[in-house]
Parts: sequence; structure tokens; C-alpha cells
Amino acid sequence: MQRAYAFPGLERESALRLVTAEGSPALKFSMRADEVPRKMTLRLRLQFSPALIPGQSHIRILLNDETVASVPVTAQNVGRQFTQDVELDPTLLKDFNRLALDFIGHYTAECEDPLHSSLWADLHRGSELRLVLNRITTANDLATLPRPFFSLRESERLTLPFVFAPQPDLASLRAAGITASWFGKLAAWRGARFPVRFGDLPKGHAVVFATNSSRPGFLGGEAAFDGPALSIRSNPADGISKLLLISGRDGNDLAVAAEALTLGTAVLSGEHVRVTPGHRRAPREIYDAPNWVRQDRPMKFGELIDSPQQLQARGHMPEPVSISFRVPPDLFTWRSRGVPMNLKVRYTPPAPRTDAMLDMRINGEQFQSVLLRATGQGGESARVVLPMLDAALFGENTEVMIPAFKLGTRNQLDYGFAFRYYKPGPCRDVQIDNARAMIDPDSTVDFSGFRHFAELPHLGFFATAGYPFSRYADLSNTAIVLPDQIRTEDVEVMLFLLGRMGDSTGYPATHVTVVKAGDEKELLDRDLLIIGPSDHPLLRKWQKYLPAVLSGPGQRVAKPSSGYTVLDRANAWLGNDAIAPAAAAAQKHLRGNGPLAALMQFESPLARGHSVVAVTAVEQGDLAGIVDSLANDGIADTLHGSVALFHGGQTESLVAGPTYTVGSLPIWDFIWFHFADHPVLLALMSVLAVLVFAFALWRSLRLLADKRLRGE
Repeated sequence: MQRAYAFPGLERESALRLVTAEGSPALKFSMRADEVPRKMTLRLRLQFSPALIPGQSHIRILLNDETVASVPVTAQNVGRQFTQDVELDPTLLKDFNRLALDFIGHYTAECEDPLHSSLWADLHRGSELRLVLNRITTANDLATLPRPFFSLRESERLTLPFVFAPQPDLASLRAAGITASWFGKLAAWRGARFPVRFGDLPKGHAVVFATNSSRPGFLGGEAAFDGPALSIRSNPADGISKLLLISGRDGNDLAVAAEALTLGTAVLSGEHVRVTPGHRRAPREIYDAPNWVRQDRPMKFGELIDSPQQLQARGHMPEPVSISFRVPPDLFTWRSRGVPMNLKVRYTPPAPRTDAMLDMRINGEQFQSVLLRATGQGGESARVVLPMLDAALFGENTEVMIPAFKLGTRNQLDYGFAFRYYKPGPCRDVQIDNARAMIDPDSTVDFSGFRHFAELPHLGFFATAGYPFSRYADLSNTAIVLPDQIRTEDVEVMLFLLGRMGDSTGYPATHVTVVKAGDEKELLDRDLLIIGPSDHPLLRKWQKYLPAVLSGPGQRVAKPSSGYTVLDRANAWLGNDAIAPAAAAAQKHLRGNGPLAALMQFESPLARGHSVVAVTAVEQGDLAGIVDSLANDGIADTLHGSVALFHGGQTESLVAGPTYTVGSLPIWDFIWFHFADHPVLLALMSVLAVLVFAFALWRSLRLLADKRLRGE
């Protein structure tokens, strides 16, 4: 088995430039516990500056901060592009590894300027680390979970098959959904896919769900299960991989076993563990997802990282310090001045007559730069604001700001330090790369005080965060509605989406409900996720509510009754057409026999304020296009509106049908928000309010005067 790792950045650029003064490119990778490296080869495609002196200049190769090899500059390779394979010792590999290239260049024998423009080397695309690996058999021990099914050491997407009986019941599928959300949480940024098998075993690691009445064929000859249990055993399909067996007498037992696995409530050891049913955890509160920022108090940066080393930087031009965090999609930031951030920075004082800079960026957009002085910038700490709309950063005349849409569901704060080199004069340069900087873990970002309010439908919220289902981290307010005839692709879509939600919330879907269309009582007062073909019973029943209708080789997108709200009509009557919002998409027709699938969102016909998201397709197999698109963050981030169409590898978002709101606002904020785009009506309403108040005051004074006159 072979595996290859490319240097970061080469997937976007044709070459990376190595400069002596700007640090070293590094490749980070990890090793699985069930794999042993047999051979390690570093392939480098390089081009050295023609000004380098052969024999003195070279590239030093470091593995885990230990020098393991070097590539010298010679008269034969200087100034031209060449490829060189460097054999490395595979026994030096650890669980987590860092391979770095340190460029050391010289262009003259004396009075050398370490910042000279001739000191460079280019690392070209095609440079990679190649490993030859042997698979080894590991012991059947539940204590190693989630390994070997998932390992934090991996950087690739998790692909883990789920195996069911030929006709699985809803209870088995619910247990599988809980398990998939847990693996999705573990996989996090890597992503997770769960191929589904009904009855037969694949090669490789897999998870199996079985009850006494619903079990895969290879378990047919085994004894009846006597309660909820977890087991690990070798996969008979290849003899080396493992199966995680979640078993029980019935569906309730499967749910108990799945919850024990995902919540860690059972002590796991050995090949088999009998799970004792206990008190079920109460449903979680709304907006308390572990992966989302807290809104009851400021969050320290130390709570948003895995290791304090993530907040440290070294060198004159180090890699930015990055902090990732997630916020609920419905965070109401309208008219907000920004999100306060109490920032504490420690850094090496710049050399005399030099300076240092700290650039701050949110999602790649710069919003502030700070000059770091030798005496300190703003004392021990400085209060900074991330603008959300168009408020100034520190004053009304400041131009540095960030629009509200730059703060998304998934966010990354970057702090880029830059220390200028000290150059006292020719032949007097003594450069010591001792610059250090760090963001204090006690720095805070404060999202408290923001309300929750959103205008829906907005499929972008669903695609990136599983909203509105993920408002409850355990999905206690969610019902998944499957078709009467359940297909493998329907289950695969369900597991994929639950894995995405587990990644979003950081918590398994222990309270999710899985039903069919006929279970009407289970559909009340819930957000519904409908999965299945275009003739799904609920989609047929609610056809008049759908923003789009798929039928046969074509589809139509329903045009809403009007592209304007009542406020828009009144605004147009007053002659203020310029500020009317864009109308929803008109009826649209696509014709052809190719794959066609759709995501749709609309308000539940059963309860106001609740949402329905439908994942549907015309032909069997077309749903795979939705999974492939949502797994691509670049595509998921572009979705919006009430309908997303997936056809021929293309994705198209449309706005159709009525809108609705989720959440609440104070009455005055609600009025201001809805009248913000209607200034003429707002002015008329203000005049009317003044007249009503004046009339009421006049009547009160008149009655008071009459009373006094009668009293006399």
C-alpha cells in the first residue's frame, strides 16, 4: 500500500519560493496504528538561484526537528530545474510527524546581506513525500475505539461502510444515524462518508447493525442476542479488517448500545461488552452545541484551540496564528457595532530603529493592523472590535471595517506577525532569528447579547451548519422522514447529513427521530428532514407548498403568488420603486434526461416557525450528486435561497415561494428591521404614530379639563 503527501500550497501554486529570511515550508502528516512504514522517499523538484555559491548553499531536510538529509547546490544543478529523490529512514516516523525544508543560501564570501534578492530556491509542484506501508493485524479490543475505524492521526476523509439487514427497520436506521453523527463529529474538518450495504459485507473496516429479527446474512447462524451490546471482530471478507457490531434484541436495544458508544457511558474493553440500560440523558437546551461559541459569557482563546502552541509564532515572517470558531447562522447582527475582542499580545521587542506589525484578518479579510512598538502597544492589552456592518473600528472616520457577511457560520481569525530585520550598515549585519510572539490564551471574544433571528428559507445555513436542525445539538427537535420503500442511497444520504451535523455541533444526534410519512404524530412540532425520491408520500401530499416540483425528465420551479410583500406593494404605490427587493425567481423549466436532484426548504404546513428540508431526486442514483456537492465546502458555501438544483455536475440556487422567520426580536427591533428598506412608509408610520399620540394626549387633557370644570 502506498500513500503520498504534497507540500501545503502546491495544490494552488505551481511553485513555492524558499527564502532564507522567511522560515521553512513544512509538511505535517500522521501514521495509523495498523500501518507500518516500509519505505519513505522524498521527491523534490527544485530550482536554485543562479547566484548561489555551490558547496556552501543547500537545503536541509528536517524530520521532527532532526536533520536527516540535505540537498546541496552544485555546479550541475544551480540555476536549472531538477528532480531529486531522497531516501529517508522510515523508523524515524512517529504518530505525528513534521517534515520541513530549511533553505541555507550564500551568494558571496563576505559582507553578505541575508535579505539579498538572490537568496532563493523554488519548490515546484510534484514535490511530495511517498510512503510504502504494510497493513498489520490489530487485537480485537473495544478499548482502542474509535480506532481502527477512525484515527485522529488521519488527514483524509473518513469512508466507513455501514452494514444492515436486507430490509432494515427504522430502529436500526436510527441507531445508525446516532453512530454516524458521532463519527462525523470525530472526523470534523476531514469529512465523512458512509457507504451503505443491505445484507452483504464489504472489504475493509465497517460498522454492522443487527437485531434478532433484522440482521445481515453472515450473522444468520449465530445465537440470539440477549440485550444491547458492542463487539469488535475480524472481517471475514478479508480477514485483516475489523467489524464494529452494534447489536440487541430489538431497536430499543440498538439505541441503548449506540448511545453508550457515542456518549462514552459504558466501560469498553475486550472483544464484547454488554451494555446496561441506564437513565437516558435529558434533551439539550437550544443553542448549546459544544462546537459553537458560547453566548452567555466571553470565550477565551484558550477554549477555541487544541494546544497553546497554536497561539505562538517564531521568526521574522512566521505563519499566521489562526483561531477557528463557529457561530449559529441566525446570530442577529443587524445594526450591531461589532463583536468585542479583548486582545492580549506578547512579543519580542523590535530591534532599535525598526518596527513590527500585527495584521488581523477574519476569513481572509484584513480588518486591522497594529504597529508593535518596543515599549508595548496600548499597554498590556487593547480592546478591538470586529465590525459587523459598517460601523467604524475605533472612530467614525476610520476606514478599516468588515461587512457582516464576512462573519459566517465557520470563521477563522488570523494574526500575522512581521518583524523587520535590523540593518545597521554594510558588513555589519548580524541577523539572529530570535523574534517570538504569542496571543495570550486569556484573550477573549464576546458574542453575548446577540439575539437569534433569521429569515428563511436559506439553504446556505443548512448546507454549512445543518440549520435549523442543529439548533438543538442532539437533534431533539428533528424528525427524518424516509420513503415507504427505503433504498441504500436514501440511508446513505441520511447518514451523510447526520455526520455533517455532528461535525457542526460537536455532539451526537442521540434524540433524533426517524419515521415514515404515515407517522403523523411524530411530525408535529418538529423540523422535518425529508429524504427520498420525488414521489415521496409527503412531497406528493404537500405539493402545493413546495417551492419546486420535480417530475419526470424535467422540473418546474413554482412562482410565488407575488414577488412583492405588502410593504413592497405599498412602497411601489408611493413611487419608491428603487428600494423594492428583487422578486423571487419566475417559473423555470429544465429539460433533459440527465441526473437531476434538488434541495428544497419551506415552512412546515404542520406548525408555524418550523422548517422542512427536502432532499429528493427524479431517478434512483441521482441523490449521490447532492452528497458530492455538499461534501465540497466550496459548493456548499455558495448555496442560498429555497431551491438548489444539482444536474450534470452543476449546482444552481433559486429563490421561490414565500419566506418565513425563525427566532424572535424585541418589538422595536422587529419593526425597525422590517421597515429599514421602506423609508417612506417608515416616515408615514412615524407621522401617524405622532398624530395618534397627540390625539390621545389631547383627549386626556380635554377630559381632565372637563372634570375640573364640573368640579367647580
